[in-house]
Order: sequence, then C-alpha cells, then structure tokens
Amino acid sequence: MQTRNRRGALAVLLVLALSSLGLFGASPASAADTIIPIHWNINASTHLKSLNMDVVVPQGTFDGQVNLTTGDLTGSLTLPKATQTIKLFGLPIASATFSMAAAGPITGHVDLATNTVTVNSSFTFNIDKAALSLLPSLNLVGNNCHGATPISVNMSGPVNLTGSSTFSATYTIPKFAGCGLLVTPILNLIIPGPGNTFTATFAPPA
Repeated sequence: MQTRNRRGALAVLLVLALSSLGLFGASPASAADTIIPIHWNINASTHLKSLNMDVVVPQGTFDGQVNLTTGDLTGSLTLPKATQTIKLFGLPIASATFSMAAAGPITGHVDLATNTVTVNSSFTFNIDKAALSLLPSLNLVGNNCHGATPISVNMSGPVNLTGSSTFSATYTIPKFAGCGLLVTPILNLIIPGPGNTFTATFAPPA
C-alpha cells in the first residue's frame, strides 16, 4: 500500500511539473478521467535495407492526448514528404520522393511509474515521384504508386517527458501497386522486404 501511495504521489507531482514546463497543455476536468493534450515535434528517418539508403524526413508533428487514468495514448502523426538523391559511383542518376501517410490513428500507452511509452502506428508507404536526373520533370511512377498493404511501426522504450526521446523500430515494406505496368514489377523486385528501420525523435516545441 505504501508503494502504491508513493507511485500515486509521484504521478501527481510529475503532471504538475510538466504543466509548469509547458509540455502539456491545460488539463480538462473530467468526472472519470484526466485527459492531457500533447503536441510534440518529430524528427524522423528511415533506412531502406534493400537499397542501403537512408531517407531523412523533414520535421513533422504529433498531436494527441494522454489519459492519465488509464495511461492510454492516442493521436495523429504528420510527416512531410522526403526527397532522396540516388547516386551511382558518386554521380546523381535519379531522385525519389517518399511519403508515409497514416493509415489510422496512433495508439499507445504511457506508464508514468516507469517513464516508458509504447506507440503503435500504421502507415501507407508511397513513392510520390521518381525521376531520372536527365529528365527531372518526368515522373516514372505516376501519381498513385503506393504499398499494396499498410505497414506497421511499433516503438517502445523510456521516455523523457521534459526533453527529447528517440525510438527505433523495424518494419517490412510490402509489394507496390499503381506504379505503372513496367515500373511496378521492377520496384517489387528491389524494394519490398523486412529489416527496414524507422527512427523518430519526439520533443516538445522549443
């Protein structure tokens, strides 16, 4: 009982401290639950194993809320498109623009007693444009090149609620569809497969 009381007191103190630091917004009163809105900036990157390519994503955002009564985390993740130059023998031969569009809401759980969090997300992996350096205006994959099925990215680990926290996960890229009769089979030979990594750093706005 004494340990439980200590954990409860620590949770209350943590919430008060975070509110004073501006990490969490004002807490709406509820008869049953205490809901805390959150807004984090996200800097993400992904490593495509089959291409041995690192793609850095411009800064995105996570907007959601934490239910302090249950620990449930929900929200939405927005990541901008990322363009990567493809080189051969050090010379740029093509460029590709990738995007990961959320296939549903982000869910997870925050454990205030241990300062750990789990985040479960589902995305559609898209290739928005692929062009040769000599013909940069010609999009080789068309306007509907996407993964045939959503990918799952699940991250967990310690969270620094007053600073930045970095998480990594592995995921599998599915087969592609809608990339053109000639290009789709080629992409499906060289890109899909397991062992890709997704790394994201979550931090409150400065």
